[in-house]
Amino acid sequence: MSRALAYTHARASAPASTCYRVLMWEVGSLSETQLNEWKAARTELLGQMRDAGTKGARGTLARLSSELRELSARYIEEPLAARSTADTPQHLAPLAMALPAEESVLGWQLTTGYTELLAELRGEEGIDELLKRLKEATPELDWYPTPLVEAVSAAEATERLEQLRRDTEEADTGDDDDGNEALPFHHVTVLAHEAVDALLPAEGKVIVDATLGGGGHSELILQAGASVWGIDQDPAARRAARKRLAVYGDRLQVVAGNFRNAVELLRERGVEQVDGLLADIGISSPQVDCAERGFSFLAEGPLDMRMNPSAPLSAADIVNTFSEAEIADILWQYGEERASRAIARRIVQERTRNPFSTTTQLAELISSVLPRKGRQHPATRSFQALRIAVNDELGALEALLESGLSLLKSGGRFAVITFHSLEDRAVKRYFDRVTRPEIDRPEWPAPRPNPEYAARPVFRKPIIAGEAELKANPRARSAKLRVIEKL
Repeated sequence: MSRALAYTHARASAPASTCYRVLMWEVGSLSETQLNEWKAARTELLGQMRDAGTKGARGTLARLSSELRELSARYIEEPLAARSTADTPQHLAPLAMALPAEESVLGWQLTTGYTELLAELRGEEGIDELLKRLKEATPELDWYPTPLVEAVSAAEATERLEQLRRDTEEADTGDDDDGNEALPFHHVTVLAHEAVDALLPAEGKVIVDATLGGGGHSELILQAGASVWGIDQDPAARRAARKRLAVYGDRLQVVAGNFRNAVELLRERGVEQVDGLLADIGISSPQVDCAERGFSFLAEGPLDMRMNPSAPLSAADIVNTFSEAEIADILWQYGEERASRAIARRIVQERTRNPFSTTTQLAELISSVLPRKGRQHPATRSFQALRIAVNDELGALEALLESGLSLLKSGGRFAVITFHSLEDRAVKRYFDRVTRPEIDRPEWPAPRPNPEYAARPVFRKPIIAGEAELKANPRARSAKLRVIEKL
């Protein structure tokens, strides 16, 4: 039975030199008897290795090194793996959020009871400084004071990183392999023909669908003869797209990940430049309609909102742990909710008596603060804001915009579909920034060449859904398509 590896990651960069493999575990995960036996045997082996090193006995030293690893596996790794559960280690969320900032850590696996890291130290920092910083990220946890630290070669570290990558993508097929049916994923594709036609797909071209979803846009691209690299962080979406598009064989390549890392994910796989890049920003219909995902207040479900189910932060985490000021800022900044302060105040008051766990519980509280006016539910803006914050949607969009053009060949097209003003504003500003040949300021005597000038607009105004599409799919009403072409 495989464990749920909730926080597993491997960076794109391969180690250039010797790395450290670190195993940290929580007090109580191993018995004191096991630990004492391991310490005694380890001390004896280290003494023998010291003697062999002094005598220059390389063969003996290699044998003892192998015995030391076997000892660690027998007393530490195997018992920890055996006792680990399939429960998502939510208590390790702070560590999962801290690790991406540690450039020296190449990969990690956070499992109930213990944590494994691969680190390539840079500069003069030692392993102790790194571990101290990581332990400070989880002050509430009682880590065992002496972690297992061993040096591994660059080749060994690379092999382990590859395994971590496989673990990260395991969710793509895990449900099917276990014989369980995935939840249905039937997404109505918005501006399908408009977006695909703008990309000019044809035989021999390679196009990236950075938000694969159910595969609607990708299907039209494949039908036109092009090949597709589809990226999505939602395992249900990836499974649905694979099944829907299986007939196209290896012309479709599916990648697990966030579109903010599109360039990195593709270059890991040897793809340097492509003919087109499409991003359909926002939430998909199956995510909204599935109560278990916790995106909507129309039906009771867990207060989740994670597009990537294994991401560390949920909507419940925000409303139950963030400060009143932080919650108010999120509701105002991402939902443009005028009653953000009043709603945040009531959330903090209520959670002391009854922590929030369901979508309807939160929606009812918001409705008590903000009576309904018109057709829009009072919780609509707040739920949008929480969803954007949970998934860092605007940050991901900014990252894709800043890096996307570098992935395109000359003449390649970059198409983005947005669904609300915050997203569209970001896309409009960036596209305007890179399509202006000149820039001007009042204090300048004349306009100057724009150093960021790299593309031309394909459409002067955004493309919106026609009446026929709106009648069939009212959710397309707010969609806007903008397209630029790389010079």
